[in-house]
Amino acid sequence: MAARFYVMCGDSRWPGTVREYQRDVAVDRLRYPMLGGSAASIGPCAFWPDERVEPPVRIGGRGPSNVLMVQNERDPGTPLAGAKKLRRAFGKRATMVTADQGGHGVYPYGPNTCANDAVTAFLTGGQRPAQDLACPAKPDSPPSHTS
Repeated sequence: MAARFYVMCGDSRWPGTVREYQRDVAVDRLRYPMLGGSAASIGPCAFWPDERVEPPVRIGGRGPSNVLMVQNERDPGTPLAGAKKLRRAFGKRATMVTADQGGHGVYPYGPNTCANDAVTAFLTGGQRPAQDLACPAKPDSPPSHTS
């Protein structure tokens, strides 16, 4: 957990007052009803030092082009809209596999064989789909390419 908080707390600026956290929780309860305000609640990052070891990394179209992104359509913790924004920032460096399922975590937790097979191919042989892939909820439906 310490490593997780080191990354999470160091990558973003966090509210500085209890009042800001209260406001953010109220907004998140409305905006993300499946998750509620838990992600905006006060936690260790509220007390994290302001000094950063290095500046945040800017994601762009330059750099390694072997990125595979995997995202559930209905993830209550990391919404699809954020994944799509990151995918656009990566440009041609990345391929995204989107699974028509809910929950936080795609591989190997979900029953979506299309998404699981795409991730396994990447992990075992470095093969990514040729273009972004939308994996349907029904296992007998063919995937569609979204690029």
